[in-house]
Formats: sequence, C-alpha cells, structure tokens
Amino acid sequence: MKKITLTYLLLTTLLCFSQNVKKETVYLLLDLKSNEKCIFEDGSGNSSYVNKYRKEVQGNYIYFKICNEIFSTHKLKGLKDSSSIKALDNLNIVNLKYINEKKSKSILKYNPFEKIYIVEKISDTKVVKYEVIWIDDWVMVDD
Repeated sequence: MKKITLTYLLLTTLLCFSQNVKKETVYLLLDLKSNEKCIFEDGSGNSSYVNKYRKEVQGNYIYFKICNEIFSTHKLKGLKDSSSIKALDNLNIVNLKYINEKKSKSILKYNPFEKIYIVEKISDTKVVKYEVIWIDDWVMVDD
C-alpha cells in the first residue's frame, strides 16, 4: 500500500509541476526547393541520403518530413492559412535542433509545444501555414 501511495504522490507532483510550464507555439519552415540531404535509416540498419524537406499526401493526410521527424495534418479538417510572406517577420520560426532540444528537456519526452505550424512558401509573396501534430513515439495517425 505504501508503494502505491508513494507512486501516486510522485506522479501527482510531476503533473502539477508540468502544468506550470507555459507551452509555446513554434513555426518550422518547409523548403521543398532545398538541396539539403539527411541520412535516413529504415530501421533495419540500411541508411540512405534523402532530401531534408519532403511532403507526402497519403489518403486524407499530408505528411511533412524534415530529416527523420514527421509532422501531419488532415487535408480537410486541419487548419490551413495562407498569408503574405511578410507575416514571417512576426512568427517564432525555429529549426529541428531547437525542437529536439526542447523535447529532450521535457518530462517524459512528450511534445513540449502548445502548437506547431509548418510554413510552406508557395510563391515569392505567399506562404501557407499548416497546423500540424508531431508524429513521434507517443502519437500515431491512422487513416
């Protein structure tokens, strides 16, 4: 009984402290025209170089892949907003290194962000912002 009580108190304390941290909203740029490459491992030990920025449409979902990280939105239900490229000046634009550092510092390695947006440049004057979820060890998307 003592172990159960101690476990309950420990978990309650962790949850209380984790709720005090204000989560931030971040924006990632998706540059489909970039020639940057990343090493991609398929899980069986085989690796190859792939484009750093990739966009795939599968069924009702759009997957944005930046190196080994995957972000997803629903084609019909997901929030999508187009705006002027000047709107980028007012956004908290980060890179993958920043996202992974925040994740490694968070309790239980969960998504430490309130919202994540992918920003895709569609012309010299317009961008599209997609509200996405981060597909990682804790979140999976089914069609």
